[in-house]
Amino acid sequence: MVQTWTPPDLSQACAVHTNITTCQPSTFLFLQLVANLFGRPRDGEGGGLGFGFSGFSGFDGHADDDRSVEEFDFIVVGAGSAGCVVANRLTEVPEWRVLLLEAGDEEPLAADVPAFAPMLQASSIDWMYATQPSPKSCLARDEGRCTWARGKVMGGSSTINYMIYIRGHPDDYDEWERMGNTGWSYSDVLPYFIKSEDSRDHKGIDPRYHGKGGYQTVERFPYQDENTIGLLRSYQELGLPEVDQNSEQLIGTMLMQHTSRDGERLSTNGAFIRPIRTKRRNLTVRTNAHVTRILIDPKTKTAYGVEYNRNGRLIQVVARKEVILSAGSINSPVILMLSGIGPADHLQQHGIEVLKDAAVGFNLQDHTTIDGVVFRLTNHTSTLVGDEQMQSDTYEWKETRNGPLASTGALQTNAFIQTKYEQSLDRPDIQISIDSVNADNFYTDPILSYNTAVLPLSYYSGMMARPILLNPESRGRILLNDTDPVYGAPLIYANTFFEEIDLLRIVEGVKQSLNLERTSFFRKAGVRLDRTPMPACRHLPFGGDEYWACVAMAYTTTIFHPVGTCKMGAAGDRAAVVDAELRVYGVRGLRVVDSSVMPKIVRGNTNAPTIMIGEKGSDLVKKRWLRKGGGGRYSQKVVPDVGGFSKGGFGGELKGPSFDFDRFFEDNFRF
Repeated sequence: MVQTWTPPDLSQACAVHTNITTCQPSTFLFLQLVANLFGRPRDGEGGGLGFGFSGFSGFDGHADDDRSVEEFDFIVVGAGSAGCVVANRLTEVPEWRVLLLEAGDEEPLAADVPAFAPMLQASSIDWMYATQPSPKSCLARDEGRCTWARGKVMGGSSTINYMIYIRGHPDDYDEWERMGNTGWSYSDVLPYFIKSEDSRDHKGIDPRYHGKGGYQTVERFPYQDENTIGLLRSYQELGLPEVDQNSEQLIGTMLMQHTSRDGERLSTNGAFIRPIRTKRRNLTVRTNAHVTRILIDPKTKTAYGVEYNRNGRLIQVVARKEVILSAGSINSPVILMLSGIGPADHLQQHGIEVLKDAAVGFNLQDHTTIDGVVFRLTNHTSTLVGDEQMQSDTYEWKETRNGPLASTGALQTNAFIQTKYEQSLDRPDIQISIDSVNADNFYTDPILSYNTAVLPLSYYSGMMARPILLNPESRGRILLNDTDPVYGAPLIYANTFFEEIDLLRIVEGVKQSLNLERTSFFRKAGVRLDRTPMPACRHLPFGGDEYWACVAMAYTTTIFHPVGTCKMGAAGDRAAVVDAELRVYGVRGLRVVDSSVMPKIVRGNTNAPTIMIGEKGSDLVKKRWLRKGGGGRYSQKVVPDVGGFSKGGFGGELKGPSFDFDRFFEDNFRF
C-alpha cells in the first residue's frame, strides 16, 4: 500500500519562528514517523480507485473511463457523517443500486489514533476553509480569519473531529417541530439515535436512551490521566451532578462518550461503510470525485444526476430515483448554488441560470469558543514527555490500542452550564471543554502556538478552558468564490458576535469556568490560572468583563460545528430550503440530508445529530419509494417511552455588571 496522507505543513509558519517547541526539528521528525507508520489508507489502495477494498466493490462493467453514462437508483454526494449512513441504509434494499461520491481520499490509519486529532486538521484530508475577515471576531488571527476545519475524506468530519458523542437537549428537537418541521420532535428522533448506536458503556448510562448492536460504537476511552479524573471531581464539587448527557438532562458533568471502538476512532466510514463495502454488490464508492453540480431538467425542475470531476475529467452519472446531497453545511449550499438553486441575485452575478430562487447559504450557525483561559499545571501534574517516550507511546498504541494515545487527554471531561442570560429552565447555554495546551508555547506566541498545534492531545502542561456558545443568535452566510465559484474556497461570513448577547454569554462562561481554580483538586495540585495578559488585550485590566470580551473577539475560534445553511422549514417559511422530508423546495428528486438542514443548532456537539439526520433521512427516502413499489423490506426499531429530567447548577451565579457593547467596540477596535 502507498502513503496517501500527509501531515500539516509547518514549514511556512515556523520559517522564521523557532522559539516554540512545535517548531523544533523533533516535531517534524515525529510527524514523519506518524506519516510512515500510519499514512497509508485503511481501505483500498488510495489514490481514489473508488470501488472498495479490492477496487471492485459494486463493479458492474462500467468505470469512469467508459464513455457510456452510468445509471444508479440513488446518488449520494458526500461520504461524511450523514452520507455514509444514507449509503448504508439505502443499500439494505438489494434491488437499489447506490453510488456514493466523496471528494476526498480514503481514510488513513493516522485517523484511527484518538490523540492524533490535532494533526488531522490542516493535513491532506482537510478542506482547510477559513472565514472572511470580520469586525467583531478573529481580530488577532492571521489576516483576521478563523480556520474552519472540514473533513475531505471518507467519513468526512467524523474522520478528523474529536469523536465526542453528544446529542443535544430534547427541547432542541421539540423546537424544530415548533418551527414547522413535523416529525422532528425529540420523541420522533430518539429512535434514530438509538438505532445507530452500539453502546459499550454501563456505568452512569441510562439504558432507556441507548442502543445495542447498531453500526456506530459509542464508548468511553480506555485511558484517563489524573487531571481528567480531577476535573470530573472538580465540576461535581462546584455543584454539577454527574449525569448521562445523552439522556434528557444535559446540565451537569460527565466523562464523555466517544465514537470509538476499543481505543481507536470509529468514523462513520468505519462504522457504516467499511463493514458492507466489499459485501453489498449494489454499493459503488468513488473517492476523489469532486461534484461540481446537480443535473436538473430546467423544464420539469427534476434532478436526474450529477456531474463530478475525477482525475481532470468531467463525468456525468444518472439517478433513476433521487440525488441525495450530503456534502455538509459548507459544500452542500455551494453545490446547490452551482446547480441553479439559491439567491437569484447572487447566482446571476456568477452567470448561473436560476432554476429556483431560494435562501441557500443563509442561516449559518456555529459553536463559537475562544483561546486564552489557561490553567497552568505543575511539574507534578504536567503530562509532557520527551521524544523517546512519545515514540514509545506511539508504538504501544499501535500494538495494544491502549496507553496515553488511546484518548484525548483532559478533553474527555465535559460540563454543561447555564449563565444568567439563559431563560429556559433546563437547557444549557454554555458548554465547557478543557483542551490540551503547552502553556509555555501558548504564552510565548498564542497565534503561532495555535497554528502549529499538531502534537498528540495526551501531552500538555496547561488546560485551556473553552466556554462554548451553544445557542448563538448571530447568523452568517456562505457565498460562492468570486474568482472561481466551482473549485475556489467558498466565502464564509460567520458574523460571529454580531449579536451582543453572544459575546455576553461567552464572558459569563469564562467567569464560571474560573471557579475551577478554587476546587480541592486544583488547589492541592497547584493548578492555577495563568494571568499573563493576551497580547491584543494588554491595554485592559486583566480579568474584567472588558478584558474577556476583548480576548473573545481577538482570539475567536470554534469547535467546527457549522449548520443551518439549507434550512428545513414549512412551505410558508421564506428562509426554508428543504421541507420536513428534506426535499428541496421547487425541485423534484433532490434531497439534502446533512447538518445543513438544521433550522437551529443543537445545544451540544453536532456529529451525533448529523448521524441521526442520516438515519431519519434514509427512512424518509425508503418510505417514499417502497410505498411506490420500489422493492425490499425495512423495519424501524421500537424504543420504550422515556422519562423527564431535573435541573442542575454550577457553583453559584456570578452576577458581574454588564457593559455598553457598542461603546466598548468603538473604543477598543478601531482598525
